[in-house]
Amino acid sequence: MLPRGISKGSAIKTILSLLPGFFPIYIGDDVTDESAFQFLQGQGLTIKVGRPGTETAASHFLPDPEAVRRFLGLLIAPPEDFT
Repeated sequence: MLPRGISKGSAIKTILSLLPGFFPIYIGDDVTDESAFQFLQGQGLTIKVGRPGTETAASHFLPDPEAVRRFLGLLIAPPEDFT
């Protein structure tokens, strides 16, 4: 539950105002994530977990939580893993 008038989008806006210069990656699978996807359009990477074709403001899709785990693993992999 969120307090009245607060959304995930407004929370992201507050967090980013405190951390200027960061490139956010937001991953979500619920209708409540849409406000964050909308806020981050053009200023971050937004990923909807689920099937493409679902109406969303997210810029990308991953099919399931296992794909999210693999994606996050790539983000933290040491550079030598890519040679």
